[in-house]
This record gives sequence, structure tokens and C-alpha cells, in this order.
Amino acid sequence: MDTNIIRELVKKYLSEKPRNTTEISELISQQKDINSSFDLAAILESDPTIVRIGRVRRSGLVGEKSPLSEWATEEWVNHHEREQPGKKER
Repeated sequence: MDTNIIRELVKKYLSEKPRNTTEISELISQQKDINSSFDLAAILESDPTIVRIGRVRRSGLVGEKSPLSEWATEEWVNHHEREQPGKKER
């Protein structure tokens, strides 16, 4: 399956809320037309509209293939971004 199709599937999945690498991987593995030999982290990192917002540090969940990270769309991040200290709206 084309990486562009994977990206579009992931962006739609992330539009509601951030998800971790395992959740995204499971979504993709449920798709019948997707070949399982791809580097998910590389695909997500290569898309400027998908942002790694953190790493999940829970024992027993770290996969061997890619780091367990939390991902969101750039739109979600911009919408939920906190105001920076020292900046005041007028």
C-alpha cells in the first residue's frame, strides 16, 4: 500500500485526539490492503502535518519496531496549544 494512503488514514484517525504508536499500528494492521513491512515512525515523521507530541513511558508497552510515541495532527496541536508565559493577549 502506498505511504500516502497510510498517512491519510492516520491523519483521519488523529483528527479526534492524539494516539500512540501502538494504537496507530493496530489501526493499520486491521486494513486488508496494507503490507505490514513499513517503518511507521518514518512515515509519520516525514509528514509535516503529523507531530510527535511526546513519548509514552509505560512498562511493557515499548515495541521493538518503533518507539512508542504520542502523535497528533498539527491542527490539533495548534488548537490545544497553551499560551506561552509572559505573553498576554490584549
